[in-house]
Amino acid sequence: MRNILVLGWWLGLFICLQISALILDRSHHLEWGRIGVHSIKACYLGFASVLFIRYLSFRSQRSFESLVESYNRVAKKVFQTEKVRKDSWVNPFLNLILVVLASIDFTLVFQWNETVFKTTVWLDFIIWILIIRWLGRTFWLKTKGTRERLKEVLDDARSRMRDQTVEPDVMEARISKVPFTGLSTFAILVAFGISFGRWYQVRTVFRIDDLKACMEQCLRKASIRFYQQGELQIDVAGEPCVLERQGKVTLSLDFHRSELRLFAKENDSIDYFGNENRGDEGLILDAEGRFHPAWSSSLQEDVK
Repeated sequence: MRNILVLGWWLGLFICLQISALILDRSHHLEWGRIGVHSIKACYLGFASVLFIRYLSFRSQRSFESLVESYNRVAKKVFQTEKVRKDSWVNPFLNLILVVLASIDFTLVFQWNETVFKTTVWLDFIIWILIIRWLGRTFWLKTKGTRERLKEVLDDARSRMRDQTVEPDVMEARISKVPFTGLSTFAILVAFGISFGRWYQVRTVFRIDDLKACMEQCLRKASIRFYQQGELQIDVAGEPCVLERQGKVTLSLDFHRSELRLFAKENDSIDYFGNENRGDEGLILDAEGRFHPAWSSSLQEDVK
């Protein structure tokens, strides 16, 4: 029971990490969002590498195999397992696949485009499945190992009581995989739902990224015009990226703390930022090239 609760706790933390990935995708145009995405990919790669190196040592398998061999030697009979163990190549092969996928996932994030993003969504989903499988299998084996240690103690007690007329009848409880499989299946379904949500918001993510590139271009040209010619304006008709968003986003340039600032606000009838509310969100680009989100509480004050 304890191992089931611990498995549920770890799966809950892992689901929170998946939700964080969903949120960070929408914040990729912000500096902390990019840092968060890179950190998550690095964590996948680090976990996969440590797991593969640890598996090569065979420490977790050796303890169970030595226990079975000791039992067979003392009891002078063959220990009957509940299920034939898989070939020894399966688990290290899956761990190697996890390392390869995590490496590709971490590398692709530096080449950001729509195709790469869609690819990383499915790579993350496969990585999540492999990690969930590892967690479920690990805690099931821990529970099974605990049972085998208990059986060893019981066999030792039986051998000490052989001279007694009545031998105690001990019922051996079978370790069921159903709770572990159920928790793992639930976690995989949640991972699939989160992956679908990430896939669904791909266009929104890149729509905001395109707006970010447009704002950087406009502020750069406006800054040159202001400092060289003393003009504070944006030539809307002359900027193709602004024309493409005409009627969707309103851009305005003003001063903030003696520095130029460019502000983009979605129009009242458009949900450009994809939060299912219209006209309540915006994006600010300051003179230092940093982006800041803006919401309905500050839109009226920022846009004149």
